[in-house]
Amino acid sequence: MLQTIDYLEEILAQQHRTEAETSPDFYASELVEMLGYTPEGLRTALGRAMQACAALRMPVTLNFRRIYCWQAGELTEDWQLSRLAGYLLIVNSDPRNPAVAQAQWSFFRRSYSF
Repeated sequence: MLQTIDYLEEILAQQHRTEAETSPDFYASELVEMLGYTPEGLRTALGRAMQACAALRMPVTLNFRRIYCWQAGELTEDWQLSRLAGYLLIVNSDPRNPAVAQAQWSFFRRSYSF
């Protein structure tokens, strides 16, 4: 009996770890506001980020989740992004945009300590 309970606790712990690892860290709409993107610019950057994710053989569907929100009486599309997806989106965005360049620099600084 005790072995069964221990086994179930292991399964639940693994499930919680998996949910925590794949839970969304960003919403595309938040990044659009932060980076000052147009919907077309977002679509381009999302497409490139998804291609990079697939090229890395990472599960695209776990990192990029399409959702729909009801805002101001209108149904709008949004994306839940994992930490990896948020990173790939910013890295694959247009660096001519000063906000994008700043975000890319910020990611670089966090990766390397000078």
